[in-house]
Amino acid sequence: MNLSKKIILLGLVLIFVITSFAIFSFASEEKDYINQALKLIDEEKYNEAVGELEEALAIVKTKADLELINLFLCEEDPPMFGIYNPRENVIFSQDDTIFIYGEPKNYTYKEIQKGLYEIHFKAEIYLLDSSDNVLTGDINFLDFPLTSRAKNSEIFISSELPVQSLSLPSGDYKFRFILKDALSQKTTEATVDFTIVE
Repeated sequence: MNLSKKIILLGLVLIFVITSFAIFSFASEEKDYINQALKLIDEEKYNEAVGELEEALAIVKTKADLELINLFLCEEDPPMFGIYNPRENVIFSQDDTIFIYGEPKNYTYKEIQKGLYEIHFKAEIYLLDSSDNVLTGDINFLDFPLTSRAKNSEIFISSELPVQSLSLPSGDYKFRFILKDALSQKTTEATVDFTIVE
């Protein structure tokens, strides 16, 4: 084997070894936080244990699928995370306003400088008929970058749409949301049904 082939082979082996160590170290990082938290719990250092568990949870969330949970049509505009009043029925007249509420879960944030974090969501919305045909949509429905001094875990998305602005005849419809975590490129999709009456 000539020298250049040996160097290439050695380089490939080195890349494989480094990659293997990196994968093993990333896979065990959340476990290290959990094990440290268990030690702290044994020592009754509960506040410190909480910090370790929060770090582990943040790592696990980056590996989990993005979700949009608690997607509801509400009675009024939701003022904050977890404070929403879902409509008992989703039948709307032309004079009504549709208030939408949803909670992204398992999104990522990145530290852009010491103690300053960024979250960034984008969303598309599509209006479908009862046969799931797309009637209209907006690929730029939401572009929500957020910079915070905290690793926010309670984020909600809300919007209001006057029914008249949809120009729909009576019938059954649904909204389909496609939510994207712009930092990780993870996406998820969720739908919510509603009815329009005269």
